[in-house]
Amino acid sequence: MADATQQAYTPSATSGIAVPSIADMGFGKPRHFDFEEELHYRFWNPMYYYKALNQHRMRLNLSNPGQFEYLNKEIKGTMLSNFTFEGGRADLAKILSPNFQVMHTFQLGLPGGNPSLFEFGGVYADERTMMHGKMDSDFNMMARFNHALSKNLQLKSQAQLMASDSQSMLQLESEYTGSDYTANVKAVNPSLTDGNGIYLFNYLQSVTPKLSLGAEMLYQCPMPKVQETSISFGVRYQPTADRVWVAQTQGTNILTTSFWRKISEKCDAGAELQMINIPSQDRREASCSVGVKYEFAASTFRAMADNLGKVSMLLEEKIAPGFSFLLSGELDHLKGENKFGIAINLES
Repeated sequence: MADATQQAYTPSATSGIAVPSIADMGFGKPRHFDFEEELHYRFWNPMYYYKALNQHRMRLNLSNPGQFEYLNKEIKGTMLSNFTFEGGRADLAKILSPNFQVMHTFQLGLPGGNPSLFEFGGVYADERTMMHGKMDSDFNMMARFNHALSKNLQLKSQAQLMASDSQSMLQLESEYTGSDYTANVKAVNPSLTDGNGIYLFNYLQSVTPKLSLGAEMLYQCPMPKVQETSISFGVRYQPTADRVWVAQTQGTNILTTSFWRKISEKCDAGAELQMINIPSQDRREASCSVGVKYEFAASTFRAMADNLGKVSMLLEEKIAPGFSFLLSGELDHLKGENKFGIAINLES
């Protein structure tokens, strides 16, 4: 093989030009760096640091930390902030197919000018797409659309048309889920003509099997020539499967910390502390709340209390498969306000 190679590059008798062989040009010889050259090559090559970081991440075998906005998802599932309601409510759902169902919601005794409300909605979902829409008796409409372009990339959109234009909203979102990180880009009421709107970018990274760090950048332009930016940070520490510590900032004025623990198979408990410091408004306050959730074979009970004298509870009793009865109550001792709610959920 070597003789054939050399023969291919032997100059012809008529050309009179000496053509070097591959061996003479050095292509066939492996290049060896000395120690000083290797250090210089690594220092100035950004790909070296990128590859070294990826190799370190692969050795740790980290899991995906989830979304930045759900850092304290365990606390949200235990506390009553998103579960309490007032008045009477009936939720009726009909499953028409494995992928499609419709819902009717009746509400009575609502606070405000309209004491009653009716909503009709539908949900379609398969392995890659989810569509949800509903409209109430005041002709307020809400729609959501999620579609997974691939295993890692997902597009989301949400829109609502309200009777008041100030409450109408359009939100566009894109989310990429990596092996050990999640990146999310969101635009709320974006305007292509003047650039108005709210734009957010957040990133959450698993640093160790127990620790996750993240940040969120917010840029908003409510009107021309008025711009605001802020950055928030989040830390999630989960030493064991039954304990979670979370600390999260909202700009430079709000700090929220929480602790969640699974006491037993049927009981979860959590505590949350929020501190607000806005010197421009001469506002300095803090609130602390504790909550507990009990899950039994046919019922779920939640209770919460805070330092402002507010006590609330929620009981969900599963009377039969597809039929649930709910009781909600809230007592605000400092304001002297009481709220009570009763609801039924029926699914067929």
